[in-house]
Amino acid sequence: MKKKFILYPAIDIKNGKCVRLLFGNMEKETIYNKNPLDQAKWFIDQGAKWLHIVDLDGAVQGENVNKVIIAKILKNLQNTVKVQIGGGIRTRENIDFWLQNSVDKVILGTLIAQNPNFIDQLDERYEKKIILGADVRKGMISLHGWTKQSNINAIDFIKKFNTSVVSSTIYTDISRDGSLSGIDINQTLNFAKSTPHPVIASGGISSIKEICDLKKSSSSGIKGAIIGRALYEKKFSFSDALDAISGDK
Repeated sequence: MKKKFILYPAIDIKNGKCVRLLFGNMEKETIYNKNPLDQAKWFIDQGAKWLHIVDLDGAVQGENVNKVIIAKILKNLQNTVKVQIGGGIRTRENIDFWLQNSVDKVILGTLIAQNPNFIDQLDERYEKKIILGADVRKGMISLHGWTKQSNINAIDFIKKFNTSVVSSTIYTDISRDGSLSGIDINQTLNFAKSTPHPVIASGGISSIKEICDLKKSSSSGIKGAIIGRALYEKKFSFSDALDAISGDK
């Protein structure tokens, strides 16, 4: 049976507010909503079945800086939407906390880049609960909320993790993220074809056409797309995006 293509509206939290960054630069933020819970409810009213939530401060500092705010969102929205969460999750205790608080998938980036063997230490309790975060700049993995550049080749690195606990990989093109410059579909496809896990595309989406093009490429391993600034800047509505991809359910 053909798997459903999923759209994930992004809620990035910095200093307790819902923001978007330009090219992942923490100094280049635009505040869109001072209440992330209200933003989450708005996306759900638009038809969202999943939310993509990131603690931006946590990603840089390596701990759950916006934990209280995110926990409030989860408590208020329990059983109404599924959530994948990332940003500063660097220990098994962190993972367990979120999974025990209504989170469906936990995104790991810096943790696995610095400790690749960590994934192998997770047992069947974490089956399909982990998403690998591949934040990529010029083909290489970036760490600590994109503030540090590694010399780790993204494709070679992600290939290593062929395990039952991994649900998918988020491929984020940092050079386009938050810019509304359009996603690089060919580059995303190349990544998806080279990795063993389904890929969620992220970075620069600016139009419904791009989303439809990504969906047409789902047979190549792309299972969904994260949409951020395009929604906040009202380039199109989330409900319109859902309608556009609904034909092939």
